[in-house]
Amino acid sequence: MITLLLILLYLNGYAQQDKVTLRFSKPSPSLLKSYKFYIQEVEDKRKEPGSGLGKVVAFGKDVALELNGSLEKNLISYWSFLAPKNKETYLPLYITVKDFKVSEKKIGTNKIAGEVSLTITFRWYRDMQPVELTNYQTSASYTRPEHDLYYEKITEQILTQSIVHFNKWMTDNAGKTPSLARNLVLVFKEIRNNSNRDTVFYDPRRPLIWSDFRGMGGRPGSRYAAAVFTSFAYEGRSYPKGDDLVVEIGLKVFMVKDMSWGRPEYRTASTLRHEQLHFDVTRMVVERFKANLKKAELTIEDYDSEIQYQFLETFREMNREQEAYDGETGHGLNPAAQAAWDRKITAEISSIYSMQ
Repeated sequence: MITLLLILLYLNGYAQQDKVTLRFSKPSPSLLKSYKFYIQEVEDKRKEPGSGLGKVVAFGKDVALELNGSLEKNLISYWSFLAPKNKETYLPLYITVKDFKVSEKKIGTNKIAGEVSLTITFRWYRDMQPVELTNYQTSASYTRPEHDLYYEKITEQILTQSIVHFNKWMTDNAGKTPSLARNLVLVFKEIRNNSNRDTVFYDPRRPLIWSDFRGMGGRPGSRYAAAVFTSFAYEGRSYPKGDDLVVEIGLKVFMVKDMSWGRPEYRTASTLRHEQLHFDVTRMVVERFKANLKKAELTIEDYDSEIQYQFLETFREMNREQEAYDGETGHGLNPAAQAAWDRKITAEISSIYSMQ
């Protein structure tokens, strides 16, 4: 009699003849021992958004199961109790509900079969751009007697497990996926492939020597004593590390031996010095490339295009600088101008390597 009375009180207090209202209890906030997110927003993107959750069997017939208020309000409240915001949480989590439904049918005397399904996606916004993280899809089947409102318990279990699932995903993927990175860190390294026999990679401790100039000499009619072919390139890779996305840029500053030449009668120390300073100019400009990248507004979403843009701009600057050097020194034939450029370039190269 007591059990029956309690059931009647419940039905009279929480249900009408055409619907049953589902109220979530407050989950324990201690269920997650550590987590680094909080629930910023819940979106109801089901086919039929609103407060309805489907159909259950009550009063001996199918009736609507509804929440007391919107789905968004109920779920953000439930999940926020489960994972309250604190000083350790930094990821504002946006959850989209694509499916959340309860369906039941009577399969026998005092026997109800039911199923609860849930499909949600997780994302966050970085620099105002959405970053998709992971999704969670599950369903649970059950049977119950008519007086046992088991769908209350199973819906709460599924909602709890969805947040437990995300917490595990985030823990497992921390430092492994760019989608969780919060900052971009630039790292530069100078690449010197000394095994390459056709190329000399820039090294302040290893100046050019005449045997590096293996080209067949000047073009027919050329009045220049020598020419050096110098250039630079970069290769990049990125990898997550903790809360950062590390973008590593390997820089190659080099001269090509077979494209560089010197006439035998002009292979003097002063001519070689002029060509060495061409190599130094290339190295100087690469340092400006690095400085420009440090000042650029690189984003995790699209850093590669900005790096490429800065590379092309620096390449044009290198050509302009080389032309200015040759123009002012008369290709090394103006001793005063050559000495001025030598002092200027030597000071800048010394400054670059004194800071490393």
